[in-house]
Amino acid sequence: MKAIVLNGPNDFSLQEIEDPVPTPEDVEIKVRMTGICGTDIHLLRGKNPFANYPLIPGHEYMGEILSAPEKSELNKGDRVTVFPAEGCGKCEACKTGRLPHCPEFKFIGVRLPGGCFAEKVVAHHKRVFPLPKQMADEVGAMVEPTAVAVHANRRADLGKEMKVLVIGGGTIGLLIAQVARVYGASKVIVSEPLDERRALARQMDFELICNPQEEDLVTFAKRSIGMADVVFDVVGTEKTLIEAGEILRPNGHLMLIALPHIENLGIPYRPAFAKELKAIGSRTYFMDDFPEAIQLLNTRQVDVKPLISKILPLDRFTEGVELLEKEPEKYMKILIIPTSSS
Repeated sequence: MKAIVLNGPNDFSLQEIEDPVPTPEDVEIKVRMTGICGTDIHLLRGKNPFANYPLIPGHEYMGEILSAPEKSELNKGDRVTVFPAEGCGKCEACKTGRLPHCPEFKFIGVRLPGGCFAEKVVAHHKRVFPLPKQMADEVGAMVEPTAVAVHANRRADLGKEMKVLVIGGGTIGLLIAQVARVYGASKVIVSEPLDERRALARQMDFELICNPQEEDLVTFAKRSIGMADVVFDVVGTEKTLIEAGEILRPNGHLMLIALPHIENLGIPYRPAFAKELKAIGSRTYFMDDFPEAIQLLNTRQVDVKPLISKILPLDRFTEGVELLEKEPEKYMKILIIPTSSS
């Protein structure tokens, strides 16, 4: 099969490799569509602190079952998505579906080989989730990032009438904002410097949109909503953390969503202490976040189609990466179909 093989930072190429061999517990899947995300780009460029080279990268995808264990109740031809992580399988976290809390938690396509920028993958049948028959492939490929947004909102204990600020209007930021709205947030601010991404936020019917390069975010937020109950920081800089601390109400929730690629980035201590803020990390998702994400997408309560900028074949993977890096104002999410364009 063809796959993107990553040997180390900036050392990746499309190669012909052996097909993966399923164990008796595994489902064999033909990958139909997969997405390039920020985590992948950090991994490719040597900026992901959890990377373990060499491997096949990629972790957000949907596909079609080629074979499955009889006990799994999954069938050949079923369209599915996959929870892309493994734990020890024995601890309380694993038994309750909280794999990121397992001491042996490893992300496939980051710490473990077997990522989805390939024509085929195998996955343990308990990590495979069926997709509704009517769901389009490109929507199914977005279940994983939607699960990130679901998990973040659940971790924030997002409830009705809450006032929310999302710092960063990329794919994850706009998904978090949409889920917050579904969960009952009364007001949602999206802060994003890129014009095109602010336009997407408006397309999704968000009205409170700040350009932090032209207007002070703290001033904008306090004028628009007063003080926020929850701030989702999807950027993760010293500036955004300081702003979050100023905007949050006492006992508010500071949600740390951005990948920690900056060393020694600390939470501003004074406002956290004075307001008794709750700083909560939200890394990936739990197993039960996937069915919720599938439901929100299937009922169109969350709309991912405006986020999809381009769909490319696997042999143009490098082009997709470069477009996301060089033209972030134009390209939000690029999906890959693992078949040759020739």
